[in-house]
Amino acid sequence: MQHSIKESETHKEQMIDRKIQEVHKRLDAFQLSVLERPAPTIDVTTFQTELASLRADIDALLSPTETVTEVEPVVEEDEVVMTALFGDIMPPLDPSYVAGKRHYSDHTSNTEEAR
Repeated sequence: MQHSIKESETHKEQMIDRKIQEVHKRLDAFQLSVLERPAPTIDVTTFQTELASLRADIDALLSPTETVTEVEPVVEEDEVVMTALFGDIMPPLDPSYVAGKRHYSDHTSNTEEAR
């Protein structure tokens, strides 16, 4: 019985050795295929062009942007009151009062009083 146990152990050791040898062969084949692979070539000009493009994009992103704020027209308080009273339609203004002029009839009466 010891003889069969010894044979069994020997047989297992041989199988393990064969498996180890096969793993080593595969590792060696893999290493050779990796070493034989050509290294990727890099075109320096293309690389420099791409780098310059990236730098320009970064500069554009980091540059302060000018924000133009639109100033809303100030609504005069009188206009708000007039709109509240009369709605959107305002009565037309008398052009003589707008320019600070008096009516012609007022002008003649003042000159007569001055005489």
